[in-house]
Amino acid sequence: MNKSIIKDVEVKVIELPLKKQWKIALYAAKTRGHAVVKIITNHGVIGYGEASPSPAFMGETADTIKLVIDKYLKPALIGLNAFDVDLIHERMNLAIYGNYAAKSTIDIALYDIMGKALGVPAYKLLGGKYRSEIELSWVVGMQDLEGSIQEAKEKLAQGYKTLKVKVGNTPQIDYNLVKGIREAVGKDVPIRLDANQGYDYKTAVEVFRRIEEFGLESIEQPVRRWDIEGMKYVKEHLKTPIMADESVSSLHDVYRIIKERAADIVNIKVGKVGGLTIAKKIADALEISGLTGTAGSNLEVGIGSAASIHFVASSKTVNMPNDLLLGGPLHEYDLIKNQFEINDGKVICSDKPGLGIEVDESIFK
Repeated sequence: MNKSIIKDVEVKVIELPLKKQWKIALYAAKTRGHAVVKIITNHGVIGYGEASPSPAFMGETADTIKLVIDKYLKPALIGLNAFDVDLIHERMNLAIYGNYAAKSTIDIALYDIMGKALGVPAYKLLGGKYRSEIELSWVVGMQDLEGSIQEAKEKLAQGYKTLKVKVGNTPQIDYNLVKGIREAVGKDVPIRLDANQGYDYKTAVEVFRRIEEFGLESIEQPVRRWDIEGMKYVKEHLKTPIMADESVSSLHDVYRIIKERAADIVNIKVGKVGGLTIAKKIADALEISGLTGTAGSNLEVGIGSAASIHFVASSKTVNMPNDLLLGGPLHEYDLIKNQFEINDGKVICSDKPGLGIEVDESIFK
């Protein structure tokens, strides 16, 4: 069964409605486009992958993913063994530069195939299970202060232990927001801020130096993705650990973060960096360098979220609370039939073969 030859690749674009507007410093949206890939092998084993990038965040969309896979990646994949993941990544990179979200969908589907072919969960193929339970964090998107406080309280009551708050508005709005949430939830709840590139490096230091009085777990992507020197400047002038997200969109991006010591933490998003194969390589690079990681969300629903769960379950270095399950609760609908097992703010990694999910096949009809 390990000669699982790729016979066909299908891609479906699905626009899913969000329960309410999702807003960050880069964009606002009421729906989200999801690209779902289905890879079929000569043995009839089927693997699924998913990505849901926003154009402002990653430069890709569900529609561009379909175009790239249909025109460039599918022809390069037909006839290859699904187990030859490094070779497949090389062929994909030769077929087209970048487009890491598109490549992520393929890579995720490969692990679903391999796991099903061998009868083992995906985490077994990623180094085995390091942790069974994965601690979750909840992300409070941009909205008015009252709404932010109410959402924070609701999620803590549901069992979440860590809050991530979207900032990058204006200095005073951000100050009032964090102050209001901290006063509402108490001094013991870890609060992580995410500016999504909202500030230049000098303003970031001024803003967050004030906000540090409220006690912060970390500050994510305070400056533009390309401004590695600016991120390093912020890191050197604040007490709070700095996290890179948009600045690490591929395996090679993490090298500069490590070389410049520009961040303390990296948010590794499986659907952003090229899939599980690349996410594991980034996690290994962090471990070698003494940095740590977390796994975030691009608002993927069930398929992409399952991949992230297996990644964190198998990765020692990814040891901070993760907002990898953000997409499902924010959408009106999901693409899988089974539900993730969540207990006291932690999600349990499935032991079923592959990604351990049951995809709603009707989406391909």
